[in-house]
Amino acid sequence: MFISLPHHLKTINDTVMGGQSRSVVQLCEQGIRFRGEVSLANNGGFASMRSIWPWLNSPLSIQEGHAIKINVKGDGQRYQFRLFTADNNDGTAYVYKFETTPDQTCTIEMPLTSFTARFRGQPAEKPKLNLKNILEYGLLIGDQQAGRFDLLLESLSIID
Repeated sequence: MFISLPHHLKTINDTVMGGQSRSVVQLCEQGIRFRGEVSLANNGGFASMRSIWPWLNSPLSIQEGHAIKINVKGDGQRYQFRLFTADNNDGTAYVYKFETTPDQTCTIEMPLTSFTARFRGQPAEKPKLNLKNILEYGLLIGDQQAGRFDLLLESLSIID
């Protein structure tokens, strides 16, 4: 199942805690482009983007899906695909880490059972991930990867 990506986009960077990383997220013809620069200054070190979950309030029956699939064109760095749910209003995210290959489109299949709950980078005890509770999805670059980054999210789908 393929779905066109929504237009509601926002960035959340380490500036919320005094860091100096910067990022831009924009809709383009190829998908959603997330780029910027991660700075480790002032105990910073992450940049992220979020958008509304495309299936939020959808009549589609997606609760039976077993994985999420994304196609991304990357820059060789590590990223996180993040899911935010209605039952985790404390800032906890369900996280799946993935690697990219410079200037190549990669297909990443993320089994729902492989997502881990994280709060501010630390493991968190939360309920099992449930597709019908997802409100937002996002991408994050961190893990002490200072410097420029550029990631293109070409598609997002659920695998039944």
